[in-house]
Parts: sequence; structure tokens; C-alpha cells
Amino acid sequence: MKRIPEEKLLNPKPGSKIAAAQEFGIDLTLLVKNLRLTPDQRVKNLQSAMVGLEELIRASKQSRKKSDDKS
Repeated sequence: MKRIPEEKLLNPKPGSKIAAAQEFGIDLTLLVKNLRLTPDQRVKNLQSAMVGLEELIRASKQSRKKSDDKS
């Protein structure tokens, strides 16, 4: 019987590359969570993360500029 990808990720066969990834410390439940999303939902999540990263970069640049201005 073939197992679906979700089953393979949540219960990897001993000795498999998926099991090795899990033993290495990769959180496979996050991968499963993302695979349950539609492609549109994944894109929206990625866009949200990109906006957050851009805000963080902008704030970091402003902070550095203020720090340089005080010097």
C-alpha cells in the first residue's frame, strides 16, 4: 500500500532520508503544515514574510543612521 506524502513526513521509515532529516532536527510538521495550504495561501504567507523582512531592514537602516549621526 502506498503512503501519502503527509504520512511519509509524519512517520518516516527508519533509515530513510526523511528520517535522517528529522534526526538532524528539521521540523517536518512545519513542512506538512505548508503542504496543507493551497498555492495561493503559500504565496500570501511568503508575501507577508517579505513585507515583514523589508520593514525589519528599513528599521535597521534607520537605527544605524541615527547611531552614525550621534557619532
